[in-house]
Amino acid sequence: MSRVSYTAAPCKSALNRVRGMPFAWSLNPYRGCTHGCHYCYARATHAHLGLNPGLDFTQRIFVKSNVVEVLRRELTARSWRREEVAIGTATDPYQPGEGRFGLMPGILQVFADVHSPVSIVTKSTLVWRDREILAYLQAVAGARVSFTITTLDPEIWRALEPGTPPPRQRLEIMR
Repeated sequence: MSRVSYTAAPCKSALNRVRGMPFAWSLNPYRGCTHGCHYCYARATHAHLGLNPGLDFTQRIFVKSNVVEVLRRELTARSWRREEVAIGTATDPYQPGEGRFGLMPGILQVFADVHSPVSIVTKSTLVWRDREILAYLQAVAGARVSFTITTLDPEIWRALEPGTPPPRQRLEIMR
């Protein structure tokens, strides 16, 4: 496996307005994803940066290093209506780099502080780390975690999602 490089990429906005989806807002603390799922539609986002949507998407990860501070500013604005925010719509917020950068606990704390709901999509078992803040957030505003599980067949899983935790581990975390 090739080496992954992480680049701090401070953001101007944490929230992204979304149209044509069942949610109005999204948040992605990373750009690029080391999970390397071959079917990932978000690979095209790297092409917009002039990067390769293949290897660059899985090996050149941009970390929105100031996302917690920017999010706090956005969610405490008078204009914020506490609409649900979908986290992990373009890259997995719990991909392996999250273990190093730890952005999600701060992100979830901001949502909890302002009582604003979230939904999260992940393939990672690392979400278990944040179970206490997620439980609190669920109680004060609403929080949903959804897991993507494409297959339980080990050979197909490894071919399609080479950087993800095994599907049976995901099922265990869901349980």
